[in-house]
Amino acid sequence: MLNPHPMFVHFPIALLSVGLLFDILGLLLKRASLKNAGWWCLIVGVAGAIGAATTGLLAEESVPHSDAVHSIMETHETVGLIAAGTFAALLLWRAFNRGRLPGKTALLRIYILAAVVGVGVMFYGGYLGGVMVFEHGVGGTAVTFKEEHDHGEGHNHGEVQDSELVNGQSDNTESEPRGGYEGGVDDHPHTADDKSGGATKVHNHGGGSAQGC
Repeated sequence: MLNPHPMFVHFPIALLSVGLLFDILGLLLKRASLKNAGWWCLIVGVAGAIGAATTGLLAEESVPHSDAVHSIMETHETVGLIAAGTFAALLLWRAFNRGRLPGKTALLRIYILAAVVGVGVMFYGGYLGGVMVFEHGVGGTAVTFKEEHDHGEGHNHGEVQDSELVNGQSDNTESEPRGGYEGGVDDHPHTADDKSGGATKVHNHGGGSAQGC
């Protein structure tokens, strides 16, 4: 099943952080054009955050993952919803002010502080997403490298004897049998959290939908 979540996550991260930068520069340089740019980045960024949150909730139910990854995924979800909610509130606040930043100093400080916290929370959520993908292989497939290739002086990759399994089954069918099977190869798929040959516990979200590899 197609997972559209990765196609949405970069827009809010880029637009909301750059929009905050535009607002700060507009205040420091007293440039209305920069503040206006920050306003439009906020609008499109919140739209992207809603798309990222929606597709993320769908991905949680459809992308196979282990119990160890599920706890990270739950935190990632919570952090993402907090960030999206924060910027949605700032968007409404500014919309009632006709797209302008708050005029009173105290309110302006609250607005900027909330935006800074929102960006920090959003970056942390992006970090957790990277941990799931690049360290645990969520949503990825296993790749086995067999031939040596050279990128240049002092940088080459040799043959990989044992490829790490992530979310899929290794295509190395010539390896020794796993799990003590005699006369055959254990074809049970394993996740990145299972390197000892045992099957990862299947995570069940309820309603008859089992998640796992």
